Amino acid sequence: MRAELNPCFILHNRSYRETSLLLDVFSRLHGRVSLVAKGARKQKNNKRALLQPGRKINIAWSMRRELGTLTLVEPCQDSRPCGAGGVLTVFYINELLVRLLHRHEPHPELFDAYEEAVDKLYDMSTEQQTLRIFEKRLLEALGYGLVLDADTGGNAIRPDRHYNYLPEQGPVPCAAANGGGLTISGRTLRALAEEEFIDESILAEAKQLMRMVLRNLLGDKPLASRELYKHSLGT
Repeated sequence: MRAELNPCFILHNRSYRETSLLLDVFSRLHGRVSLVAKGARKQKNNKRALLQPGRKINIAWSMRRELGTLTLVEPCQDSRPCGAGGVLTVFYINELLVRLLHRHEPHPELFDAYEEAVDKLYDMSTEQQTLRIFEKRLLEALGYGLVLDADTGGNAIRPDRHYNYLPEQGPVPCAAANGGGLTISGRTLRALAEEEFIDESILAEAKQLMRMVLRNLLGDKPLASRELYKHSLGT
C-alpha cells in the first residue's frame, strides 16, 4: 500500500540500524503507523530536522505489513517547531497516543484535537487546561468518554453537590456511593463537560479524575514522560 502526501505528526523517533530512524507517526487519514526513515541520521540528510515530535509535516510512505518506509517529507506551511516550554507536555500526550491507539485506525477528530493542543502549548499559562481537554477528547475517541452531564440515576449533575466517580459507571451521588471511586464536585464535572475551567481547584480535581481513568486503560506500566517530568523538577 502506498500513502500519498498527507498531514502527520511524529509521536516518537529512535535510532534504527546504522543511519536510519524508526518513527511512530500519527496521520490524520491513516491513524497511527510505524515507518522507517532510511538514511535520516546521515549528516547530509535534511529530513531529521523535520522528523521531530510535535511538528506538523506532510509525508508519504509505502507500507508492507506493519512497518512502512518513508518516501517523501515536506514541511507544512502552518507548522512551527514545538516551543521549548511544551516539549515535556508534548512528550506526555504523544506517549498516551502510542500506548492507547491501535495501528491503522484513523481518528481525524482526535488528530484535530491533538493539533489544537500542540498549538495551544505555546502558551504554557494554559497548559493544564489544554491537557485536560485533550485527555477528555482522547477518551471520547477511544470509546471511553466520561459521563459528565448526569449521575447514575439519570439526574442532571448539580454544581453544588459532590459525587463518587466510578470509571465503569460514572458519577454516583455521594450519599449513595459505595466507595471505590474518586470524590469529585459537580462543578468540576460541569467544567469538563463545557471545557471551561474557572479556578485551580477545578483543574486539580479534573487532573485527579483523568489520572484515575487513564490508569485503568494504561495498566501497571508507568508513563516514561511522568518520570522524566519529575526528574526535570528535581523531585
